[in-house]
Amino acid sequence: MLDAAIILRWISRLEPRRRAILVVILLLLLVLVVYPFQMTIVPAWDLRVVDEAAASVGAINVTEHWRHYLFETYSHEDLRQTEADGRVSFPERTMRASLLRRGLATISRMASEGRRARRDASASIVVWGSNDYETTVAVYENGEVQSEIIVHSLR
Repeated sequence: MLDAAIILRWISRLEPRRRAILVVILLLLLVLVVYPFQMTIVPAWDLRVVDEAAASVGAINVTEHWRHYLFETYSHEDLRQTEADGRVSFPERTMRASLLRRGLATISRMASEGRRARRDASASIVVWGSNDYETTVAVYENGEVQSEIIVHSLR
């Protein structure tokens, strides 16, 4: 294994131009490792809630839940109501994390939970709160969000 003194001696022997290039490269690598890059947990979710007859269901509660299992212990939620035309929209959910944080979080999660530890993002939509319709859930999977959710009538 290389000793720090050997490395410093090698660097000091470099001509000034090469030493400057090495310093710039090392600084760029450091920035790359610690810069918090943005990642999308779930894309913007625009959907329409309809009943079995494809009629719009207005003024019904819709809650979006999301979480990135690698970085977060708890999930987030956002409650909205559909418009008269059954439409509701949720913005893109993002977070920032450096490559260093991602690596350390992965190691920590694997150490505490083993190989089966979840390290991905998760999101779902729950349509609820009506005496006329069943509670319905849609799950964000494989990068795809549903554009329409069908709720079944209770009557």
